Amino acid sequence: MSENGPGHGTARNTTAPETEKDTEPEAATADAGPAGEDAEQAITPEGQRDREMSVAETGDEEATPAPAPAPQPVAPTEAPSGAALWWRRFPQVLALAVVWVLLWGSLAPTAIVGGLIIGLLVTMLFPLPLLPERLPFRPLKALRLLVYLAVDLAASGVRVSLVTLLRGRRAKAGIIGLPLCTDSDRAVTTIVAGCALTPGSYVLQIDRRRRRWYVYCLGLHPVGAVERVRGQLMNLQMRVIDAMGSDEDVRRCREAVVAVAEGRETGRGPQ
Repeated sequence: MSENGPGHGTARNTTAPETEKDTEPEAATADAGPAGEDAEQAITPEGQRDREMSVAETGDEEATPAPAPAPQPVAPTEAPSGAALWWRRFPQVLALAVVWVLLWGSLAPTAIVGGLIIGLLVTMLFPLPLLPERLPFRPLKALRLLVYLAVDLAASGVRVSLVTLLRGRRAKAGIIGLPLCTDSDRAVTTIVAGCALTPGSYVLQIDRRRRRWYVYCLGLHPVGAVERVRGQLMNLQMRVIDAMGSDEDVRRCREAVVAVAEGRETGRGPQ
């Protein structure tokens, strides 16, 4: 028995690891079995059909995504030809020629031809960016704007002279805030230039984010002078936008003029 005991014990010890080695692959195979079946089911047409039916019944959104549509070819934009490009730059050449003639102070043919040549050379050497789109321009209303600026220039000059002579250092001034009714750079520049032509006032700031503009004004002594100046500045903005602004800007500016006249626009703007 002493010989069988150790031998039997040795046999048991040697067979136990073999049993564990044999069962481990079976367990791994048993665990991988359902996953393998699911993979095969998803690959086969029957599995795909069952999956689609399950999605339709449960409303699961994690279904197979639909293929993305093919990108549509984009037609290349044609660059303007040389003749069309120079024709669009002709207003720039003409404007530079006018500035040249004004600097010379003469309408002699040599000054006009020289201005055109200088404008052409400047445009070739330092080309300015072209406007992306044609902006509206109304000649009759632009003429009315010029007449209004001429009359306002004379009246403001007399008014500022009287304030300077009568008030001196006691002249009262202030900063007035107004709504800005256009996003056009050309219209905003014209508004600022028109305000600068008027003696006793100039634009301090243009706030595009809040759509406001702020003007420094001199001669705010009489009662109601602030309201009067606000009305005049809004009238200037209305005439500029009416001459070279879009229809949407014209409508917005008319509403702002009415709001200022009725006192619904306080001048403080959005906080």
